[in-house]
Amino acid sequence: MYLDNAATTQMLPEVESIYRRYGFECFYNPSALYREAVEVRRDIAQYRKELAKALGAEPEGIYFTSCGSESDNAALLYTRKKKGGRVIVGASEHAAVYQCALALQQNGYDVAFCPVDAYGRIVEEEFVKLLDDSTTLVSVMHVNNETGAVNDIHRLVSLTKSYNKQILFHSDGVQAFGHIKVIIRALGVDLYSISGHKIGAPKGVGALYCKPGTSIAAFLWGGGQENGLRSGTENVIGIASLAACAAKYQEAQSTLYAKGADLWQAAKRFAETHEGVRLLSAEGNAPHIVTMAFERVRGEVMMHELEQYGIIVGIGSACSSKKGSARIPKALGLAGGYEMGMVRLSINPFDEYDFDELFDKIHLAYAKLQKYVRV
Repeated sequence: MYLDNAATTQMLPEVESIYRRYGFECFYNPSALYREAVEVRRDIAQYRKELAKALGAEPEGIYFTSCGSESDNAALLYTRKKKGGRVIVGASEHAAVYQCALALQQNGYDVAFCPVDAYGRIVEEEFVKLLDDSTTLVSVMHVNNETGAVNDIHRLVSLTKSYNKQILFHSDGVQAFGHIKVIIRALGVDLYSISGHKIGAPKGVGALYCKPGTSIAAFLWGGGQENGLRSGTENVIGIASLAACAAKYQEAQSTLYAKGADLWQAAKRFAETHEGVRLLSAEGNAPHIVTMAFERVRGEVMMHELEQYGIIVGIGSACSSKKGSARIPKALGLAGGYEMGMVRLSINPFDEYDFDELFDKIHLAYAKLQKYVRV
């Protein structure tokens, strides 16, 4: 039972035919001038339109990248910002945003980390206090990759633009797009990041939405692809797959919500009937992520114990789990042992799950592991 879809997903079956088409048949370089290459270039333009439609955005605002992290880096580091101005980011942002914020701080920007609540949602009152006349950029994730908490991006954008419409607003939508409804025009953001491998596409493709008119510098130089913003021969297989998988995930959102509700209810019952277990995901969060924290069992130990039952779970962002960072538990206010015991369960709309079996096995693992806790 694979329950780490927030880290990565299995490629959807549609991707296989896309690999055959653009890997073995229409394998031409889109920048070449002969007819076959021009046709591939036209295909890319069509996939850009399809992805823009799925995002509720303008096609000219879509720039293909290699991943969500690259999109985040471009948004934070290559947009025009007032030198030394304030940059506001959420305290529980993905490492791709957090590390960029630290880099900006080292380069003289006034970086402020906005507190989040126990579920990972931006605390609006604290956010408003951080806005000042020097603020030049805000970056707040749409869906928290650790807990599935959904931030009201439209509300936060409105507050930001009401204060100063010149402030750029970026949102990391990697865990949002495909899992919840995303309409960029309605959100009002200037920049928005997505990733392909979170929704059944291959690793190595993502996109950055950049609102037309937003000033952003080229971040990869070369042949001038992606309207000069990101040079390099296009990843046609990845681009085609991203558009196809985006459509499939959108079609399956109601199914995902139904499965997510069942998972959340099962986790809630488990937390209520087991001492020392805390549910970190609120009702109404993004449907694909449910996270718990164990007071007396480390998350990594629980993860390996569940492997013995053929159950694969996560312990947070795969991009930062190797570092054993305490940043996210601290931001969520976890202490007293819970900060080391986070376990993330994340699903997709296409697999079948037996949540009774899942929590039976978690019960067995928890009962066993508590016997070995040091006191």
